[in-house]
Amino acid sequence: MLKLITNGLAICFSLASIWYMYTLLSTIEQERVLIDTIVAEEKDLSNQKVALNKEHAVRYSRERVKNQKLDDEKFEAKLEESTQQKARDQSVSLISDLETSVAESQKAIEEIKLNSLTKQKEFDDLETSHIQNKEALPALAARKNDVINNTENLRIEISSIKKTLQHYDSVTSILKEHFNQTTSSLFADKSSRNWLEQGEFITISYMEIDLTSGLIGLPVGQEDGIMKDKIFAIRSKGDEICKIKIMQAELKQSVGSIVPLIGKPAKLLTISEFDLYHL
Repeated sequence: MLKLITNGLAICFSLASIWYMYTLLSTIEQERVLIDTIVAEEKDLSNQKVALNKEHAVRYSRERVKNQKLDDEKFEAKLEESTQQKARDQSVSLISDLETSVAESQKAIEEIKLNSLTKQKEFDDLETSHIQNKEALPALAARKNDVINNTENLRIEISSIKKTLQHYDSVTSILKEHFNQTTSSLFADKSSRNWLEQGEFITISYMEIDLTSGLIGLPVGQEDGIMKDKIFAIRSKGDEICKIKIMQAELKQSVGSIVPLIGKPAKLLTISEFDLYHL
């Protein structure tokens, strides 16, 4: 196809060149006839000059025509060469543009094919998914009915449990009240008695001592029978170290004052465990 285009362009340029050369030759011929007419007129005006220079004028005229023709032919050849070069450059540029356009078209075609295959696959997947969803509709409807039935059963069960819990709540309130009353009675009974009788003791492994103020902090209190104003003896390994009087007693802790001038209270700093005897 490109070769036919190139041959057609070359033929067109050749025909144009021939037509241009024919026109140019006709013009040259007309000018030559005009020159002959002028020479004839000069011949009539100056016969002697024409006779002496006739041969030379004719030769000069021929050479001039020949040179002119050669110059014209050279010019036409250069013009033709320039025209053909221009046409060749245009043809090369056109061919390059066509090749680029063809490559881009092929690339676009490939992309369109790939896109078409992708869309076809997506369509097939959607169609398959649609068929599967359509087939699953009966099962989904049955499952929906099961969920509705289960929800209704669960609602009934929740209502029943709620009623049961309300009953349990009333029972729990009664039991809680009974527990509180029993606990209060036990605590009142415990607080009204001396759990440590005279001569009984408890073993203690921790205490806080301040010999400067003569105070001892005990980790036992009313729960263990330690009451305010009671007198206790602190003994370790059978030896009596000192006596204390309870100054303050709480439920689980108490504070005692060391009875002065009795025993050796400084030994309290060297022991880690002692017995507290109720006197």
